[in-house]
Amino acid sequence: MDFKSREAYEKMIEEAYKVIPETGYKQVSARFNPPTVRIFYQGKNKTVILNFKEIAEYLNRDPNMMRKFLSLELAAPSSPSNGRLILHTRVDETTLQNTINYFIKRYVRCPVCGGYDTTLKKIGKNFLMKCEICGAESPTPPIK
Repeated sequence: MDFKSREAYEKMIEEAYKVIPETGYKQVSARFNPPTVRIFYQGKNKTVILNFKEIAEYLNRDPNMMRKFLSLELAAPSSPSNGRLILHTRVDETTLQNTINYFIKRYVRCPVCGGYDTTLKKIGKNFLMKCEICGAESPTPPIK
């Protein structure tokens, strides 16, 4: 094989791409499957998230931080109860799931590589997200 010709070079590149495993966002997101929110309504004005602790553990985030975020985003007071979260208002399941997805986008997903293996450190009033995949450190907005 003549390695000086352009055709030989392009053929070699094509063969190399065939052996390299596909990486990137698709693989990262395929293995990241947070539990979907499970709720029930207690009376007229209370929404109970049954698997709140499970979701917080899966996301590797402090349940108190998530509780505060959900309370502020949904403008509803909340209280923890044995791995559950009680929101003192009626919230439909879709709105709750969308709010948790927004939390994931802001406080779990790495803005650099799109990975979900991150840790959160509190520095003063602000948070710093460190990605375990790419090593990037990104500031995240504080929860007020």
